[in-house]
Amino acid sequence: MLREHVRVWVIPCIRQTAGTCRVKDDCVRVTRMLIEGFRGWGHLDVRPSSHVLVAGVPRAGRTDLITALARVLDPDAARGAALSDLHQRPVIPDGADSEPTEAVGDAAEGQAEAVVEAPAADVVGTDGAAGEDASGDSGAPRQPPPAVLQRVEAAQVEVTLTDFDPDVQQLLDGVLEPLEDTGCASEDPDASADAPLCARLAYRLSYDEEAETLESVVYFPARSNPVLGQYSRVPAATRRLLPVVTLDAGQPLQLRAGAGLRRILDDRDAKAGAAAFDALAQAVAEAVSALSASPAVAEAINAVLAVGGTGERIGDAPLTAEQVGFRTEDGSVAALLRTLRAALHLDTGGMLGLAQHGSTVSAVLSMAEAMLLATVPGAVVLADDFGDQLDAPATEHLAALLRARSGQVWLSTRRPEAARAFEPTEVIRLVRHGGVRSHHQLTRIMDRKALVAMRQWHTQLLAALTAPTVAITEGPHDVAVLSMVDRRKPPSSLPLSAHGVRLVASGTGGEGGIGQIPRVANLARQLGFRVLAVIDRDKDSAQTTDELAKMQAACDAVVRLPPGAIERAMADGLPLKSLADASATLTEYGIPDPMGGQLTEGAVTNLCKVIHKQGLHEQFLEALYAEPSAPHPPVISMTLALLELAADPSYSGQGLIDVPTVSRPAGA
Repeated sequence: MLREHVRVWVIPCIRQTAGTCRVKDDCVRVTRMLIEGFRGWGHLDVRPSSHVLVAGVPRAGRTDLITALARVLDPDAARGAALSDLHQRPVIPDGADSEPTEAVGDAAEGQAEAVVEAPAADVVGTDGAAGEDASGDSGAPRQPPPAVLQRVEAAQVEVTLTDFDPDVQQLLDGVLEPLEDTGCASEDPDASADAPLCARLAYRLSYDEEAETLESVVYFPARSNPVLGQYSRVPAATRRLLPVVTLDAGQPLQLRAGAGLRRILDDRDAKAGAAAFDALAQAVAEAVSALSASPAVAEAINAVLAVGGTGERIGDAPLTAEQVGFRTEDGSVAALLRTLRAALHLDTGGMLGLAQHGSTVSAVLSMAEAMLLATVPGAVVLADDFGDQLDAPATEHLAALLRARSGQVWLSTRRPEAARAFEPTEVIRLVRHGGVRSHHQLTRIMDRKALVAMRQWHTQLLAALTAPTVAITEGPHDVAVLSMVDRRKPPSSLPLSAHGVRLVASGTGGEGGIGQIPRVANLARQLGFRVLAVIDRDKDSAQTTDELAKMQAACDAVVRLPPGAIERAMADGLPLKSLADASATLTEYGIPDPMGGQLTEGAVTNLCKVIHKQGLHEQFLEALYAEPSAPHPPVISMTLALLELAADPSYSGQGLIDVPTVSRPAGA
């Protein structure tokens, strides 16, 4: 949340006065956020039971989600409304033979729409006339008619709040509704009288084409009828009881008006601060007067004024150094404070300006200011792009601190370190496949075997938080081999990361293996990843057949190596001489040469066994690549190419992809 303009939104829980509080019992909290037609979201329904960490792939809607929530809770957020806030989708105009294309993002069912006459040629092809027959004289098939973008008539964001302070609950009397266990307001007239109460607030944005203006309103859905244009508006006084703190975290430790440090000072003792500023202004004025009266300065000024009689001509009376002084801008205290910049003495380098200590120091101090200003016991805190310029430990620490001190926190982030401060079930991961956004969240796991897979959340999947696809291997050695060969690709070939693929292991040591892949895959699928697997080709048996079936059911595609394990895949297709030379270097690790200089297949088999037993996969590959013209292991290279192919969401080939066996070069 450290961009040029950073926002932190805070909703207080007045009854909680100290320490931390439980989200479910003591504090105002959001139980549901429903979006219809806002920006890239055609439809989104989020129902948190606790804190929320929003992450995901680029362009999946993190900022849109936080902004939508702010439009309801922040009285000033509507000032940023734009026509682009209304969701758009490409459709075939009425009268065309083809059916309308699907919305980009799930469009709200029944949502009225207005047509924006803008061709969407990038979505549907525009070649050929729409009125042609099914085939022309040449017999070529007719091209589909061009699409246009349709903009929804109105964007709407509805937020359900509960666990109110008694004063706020009294203010909301008349719009309170029973709350269901699902986080939604109950529509049942016979709902239990003991049910907790909630209130719904909604933001609606529409565009008046005749007046060419945007119109927005925040209202109580319980007492409104948008279809008839009847809105029970949320009074300004009620919204102010849900105060919003907007922080500029661009420059920390600033004393200028409106800056974070100045606001902290004013909140603590505004009179003492003003007295300190006046004393500074007086001291500066005296110092500047002494500077002006300095003989050296006066002599220099008089020399300038003497040139061509300048001092005699520019004023009503002759001007000398005695009439020349210095001050900051307009001479006000505010102008003086604007010129001040923080300096820190952090090490033997002495007192240096904040900028000279690096961006991380500034970012940490900015976040510290933001958190201090947002310290409202039991608050609901919203922050976008949290930790962008923080180092990894500071990101995790500050996220954990914010979570512990808040009643409910909503953070969006690109940083997996921020997610480490949250429970896995508190993470909402946003994805985007084929232009369609969706959100995914883990459910609480009770199965003991599945809990083993959950351990891979922090060790493996968390690092892939922003990647569209994960490729799960049987263990860490497989990841090491595939990663090293992937890194050694020539510049003309793109690595797996360019295709959105992150390699992960199904476990470390004894917790890995082919049997663990389906569990990790199911975990990844719950989070919205496209899931691939890379496995060895074991001997056929009832067990391997069953494991393979489970794997194929859990994964989008499975890439299977040729017979043998990853060690055999490293060696197949390479000249025996290259293998023997690399094998000889392994004696540096205190073992005999596995091949012993023998250029036979039996020696290669022994080499594979030693690499597996000693865990020398990367060391062996490093030796193979020692020669500048060394070839890439062909089986591994083909495996990487097949992963790239299967990672494409449009892939519709076989679910089980066998990597072909590669023969050793003739005469090798």
